[in-house]
Amino acid sequence: MSVLVAAAVVGLAGAVICVLLLVEPDWGSLRARLAQRAARVLAVERAREDLAQAGMPWLPAEAWIALRVGGSVVAGLVSYLAFGVAVLGLVGCLATYHLLGLAMEHRRRRRQLERQQALLEAIRYGASVMARGGNATEMLMALARSGPRLARSIFSEVADLSDDETRFALPDRVAALRDRLAEPLFDDLALALILHWRRGAKLVPALEAIAQEWQESVQLQRDARVMRAGVEASVLVLTILPIVFLVSLQLLASQLLQPFRSPIGQVVLGLAVLWMVLGYRVMQQMTQAPREERLRLRGTQP
Repeated sequence: MSVLVAAAVVGLAGAVICVLLLVEPDWGSLRARLAQRAARVLAVERAREDLAQAGMPWLPAEAWIALRVGGSVVAGLVSYLAFGVAVLGLVGCLATYHLLGLAMEHRRRRRQLERQQALLEAIRYGASVMARGGNATEMLMALARSGPRLARSIFSEVADLSDDETRFALPDRVAALRDRLAEPLFDDLALALILHWRRGAKLVPALEAIAQEWQESVQLQRDARVMRAGVEASVLVLTILPIVFLVSLQLLASQLLQPFRSPIGQVVLGLAVLWMVLGYRVMQQMTQAPREERLRLRGTQP
């Protein structure tokens, strides 16, 4: 029987490949289209942006997605083997996937808030340099030397003091750094700098406007973070507590889980879990912090 099943699976896979080749003879084009669709489904760009904002640009987005999905699958298998209930295996898989996402989101928000505060201080300092008669290049070099500690490394990448061609490559460097940082505040700063260099726009009023607008946004984020702290803790407890309860029940009185191993018991348990997940999602949506939209530029070439 197993041989017949394996043969059927292989035959079905071959048929699918043949149909795909008939529909799209160009294998390279088909592969590119499938890769683009998979990237949209898996939200690769969103994951890459999250990693950059969390201070982890060294980790490829595909690797993070694979680690998150793989860890969730392993946790689901362990849950199923431990309890012998398919629904609990699925719950373990989903809970692990969600907890990993929560950990990444917490790190992203914390690092982003710290970076935005440092960039705000740097923008104010840069505006004072420009107001004293300096130019944009001197401002960036001053920020790279003596700007806020967290922002100093950012501006050091732009104004590399050991590079003789710095002043000629600054617009391209700012644009490249903007893509790597994926920081909405730096998007506004990059646009102001590029317009100043290539269109002659006044920089000091733009810097002051950016600082004033983002100071209000950062302060609102800090206040909202304090207000959400209690609710977020409740959400985390609601995620972990059922797992702790089930593990304790399995260790102390595993016979109490026996009714849930039958088909009817798994259906009842599945409905209960579904109801709990729906309520949890409603609570999470109510407490979820809004994301700042990034400024999308068509291009930076003159």
